[in-house]
Amino acid sequence: MTPAPEVFIKNLNKRITINPAFSLLNNFLMQQIPIQTLCGGKAQCGRCRIKIIEGGEFLTPMRDPEKKRLGEELIKQNWRLSCQNHTLRNLVIEIPALDEDLALP
Repeated sequence: MTPAPEVFIKNLNKRITINPAFSLLNNFLMQQIPIQTLCGGKAQCGRCRIKIIEGGEFLTPMRDPEKKRLGEELIKQNWRLSCQNHTLRNLVIEIPALDEDLALP
């Protein structure tokens, strides 16, 4: 049996086990990882974004709502929306601080 994937949140120095049945955002919320969200996982607010350090190739393929919300520049910088992603493999990420202004146009 394959072990459950883990996410290492580099800037928080925290490692959590992920349930692949739920989005990364929902995993973070269930495990009380501090992350911003306003739209409840609909790819509308863009506040649940995470910076992918390692393992991005294991994330859900990027769909149009995520592309539209993030924009070309953030995508080039390896940002993804945690509400739109699941993983079956380990990741290394960073999560912006709760007091960071993450509003997108």
